[in-house]
Amino acid sequence: MFKLLKVFLALVVAGIVLVGGVLWWYINDYALPFPKEEKIVVLNVNSGDTIRKIISNIQALGIDINPTFAVALFRVMNVDRNIHTGRYELKQGWSLRQLVDCLSSGQVMTSKITLVEGMTTGQLIQVLQNTSDLNSVSKTLSSDEINAVIGAPEGTYLEGWIAPDTYTFSVGIKDTEILKQAYTQQKKRLETVWNNRDSGLTLKTPYELLILASLIEKETGSEQDRKLVSSVFHNRLARGMLLQTDPSVIYGIKDFKGVILRSHLKKDTPYNTYTRVGLPPTPIANPSLKSLEAAAHPDETDYLYFVAKGQGQSHFSKSLREHNVAVQKYLRNRGK
Repeated sequence: MFKLLKVFLALVVAGIVLVGGVLWWYINDYALPFPKEEKIVVLNVNSGDTIRKIISNIQALGIDINPTFAVALFRVMNVDRNIHTGRYELKQGWSLRQLVDCLSSGQVMTSKITLVEGMTTGQLIQVLQNTSDLNSVSKTLSSDEINAVIGAPEGTYLEGWIAPDTYTFSVGIKDTEILKQAYTQQKKRLETVWNNRDSGLTLKTPYELLILASLIEKETGSEQDRKLVSSVFHNRLARGMLLQTDPSVIYGIKDFKGVILRSHLKKDTPYNTYTRVGLPPTPIANPSLKSLEAAAHPDETDYLYFVAKGQGQSHFSKSLREHNVAVQKYLRNRGK
C-alpha cells in the first residue's frame, strides 16, 4: 500500500512538473499566432477597459490568445489594473509574457505635433482636430466646454492663451489634452515674463503684455527685430499715438480676402488700431515665448515707425518724414 502511495505521489509530482513545464513554455516561449503577413498590430486600450475587454480586443486583431491563461497571468503579475490607456505595438513572435510585459510597461505609442507661433487659436484647434494620431473630441465641444476641460476660467477668450511649441503625446489621447498642456504652458510663461519685465513699462496687466506680444508676433519673424518692433509700440503707447498695425485691423475683418484696403483702415472696429488709440481688446494670435520676452524687454530707442524691407526684416524710423522716405524706397524695390 505504501509503495502504491509513493508511486501515486510520484505520478502527481510528475504531472505537476509536466503541467508546470507546459505552462512555463506557453507563457514564456510559445510564439502567439499572429494574423498572416502582419509583423506588427496596434492595440488600442481605452479608459475603463477591463482586462477581459483588452484580451477580447487582442483576439479581434487576429492574435490567438488563451483568455484564461492571459487573465491569470495579468493577475499573478498584479498588472491587471495598472495598464495605461493609449495604443500599443504588438509584434509577431512575442510570447504571452512579452505581450503582458508590453502592456504593463506603459510604453504606449507616441507622436509629436508642432503648434506654430502666430496662428490663431481657431487655426491651432483645427490643426489638432486634423491630426490622425489624436482623438478629436473638441469638434463636439462648445467654447465654454473646452474652457472647462482645459481649466480656463468660464468665459475666457482663448486667443493668445495657447503656447506655440512641439508637444509629444501618447497616440490616441484626446486633442483637448494637448490644448490643456498648451494653455497651462502659456499661463506659466506669461506669469514668469510679467514678473521679470522691465520697470517703467506702460503696460498695466499681464493680459496687456499678452496682447502686445501677439502684435509683435504678427509684425515680424526676425529675431533681431522683435525688440525693435516692441520699442516702437511701447513708444507709441507712451505718447498716446495710434499703433497703426495692419495685422490687428485684419483680425477685426470678417472673411478677410487676403488684401488689406484703404476702406479696411477707415472702417472702425475694436481691432482697428488706425481709428482707436491703445491696444486692441484681445490678442490677435498666439505669441511665442520670444515675443512675450520682447514685449517685456523692448530695446531702448526713439523709433516711432517701421516698414518691411524684405526677407522678414524692417526699417525703423524716428520721424514721419524719414518713415515716408523709407516707405517709398521699399515700395520701389518691391516693384523691381
